[in-house]
Amino acid sequence: MRLFFLLPIILFIASSCADHEELAIDAFDDEEFEQAIYHYEKAIQFDQLNPKLHYNLARSYEENEQYKKAINKYSDCFEYSFDKSDLFLGRGRSYMKMKDYTSAIIDFKNVLRIDENNFDALYYRSQCNIKEGNFFNAYSDLNKAIKLKPQVTNAYYHRAIAGAQIGDRYGALRDLNKVIDEEPSLSQAYFNRGVIYQRMGRLPDAINDFTTALEGKYVVPDVFIRRGKCHFILGEKKKACEDFETLAQLDKGKSQLLINKYCQGVRF
Repeated sequence: MRLFFLLPIILFIASSCADHEELAIDAFDDEEFEQAIYHYEKAIQFDQLNPKLHYNLARSYEENEQYKKAINKYSDCFEYSFDKSDLFLGRGRSYMKMKDYTSAIIDFKNVLRIDENNFDALYYRSQCNIKEGNFFNAYSDLNKAIKLKPQVTNAYYHRAIAGAQIGDRYGALRDLNKVIDEEPSLSQAYFNRGVIYQRMGRLPDAINDFTTALEGKYVVPDVFIRRGKCHFILGEKKKACEDFETLAQLDKGKSQLLINKYCQGVRF
């Protein structure tokens, strides 16, 4: 009689866990991450030793931008039999999104110790190294990543940024040309190509790219500063001062400094 009594309870627990897991999967797929978290937490109450549930809860925390909880849950998952590269990768992403680039780099390095050809670890580590100013390391990682997945446009974009910083302007220009050919609406790519043109002395090309970036809604102070300086060097002082005047909408201090320096006696 006792075993007969326990059987319905066991079946109820298994059923409840499966129901919550299914609801969690559906919620995650629909990007309803709070609901996914709720159901994964409920499912874990019924099946506390299921590593898949703990990992998926960590992923849900990460997608819901609860990065500290994601880091703690990914760390918890190391206690279970699991693919450690996935855990390091997820925890590294969470550190990266919290701007703790040093910790993120350590986790991505651990992934690469397990699998030296892990594209995601190379790509994410490169972005962290760019943020940390380690451009040579970023460039090296991106070279490897592009060999693994040459179809990923963003890898070329970030390699261009790293390449420009280490002095490979022509390589950066090739990468940005490729990015723009494949994603012509990426306005930030035009801005970065404009910076390279400016450094190479190709000022009309730089002005065209800065203008295209602005038309694509990439409106930051540096666009007006750089385009204005290009106009000034080309002798187009009125256009330069118009850019410096427009800059006041974004940064009044810099605007006034540039107007005082370049625009005395210029009517605009």
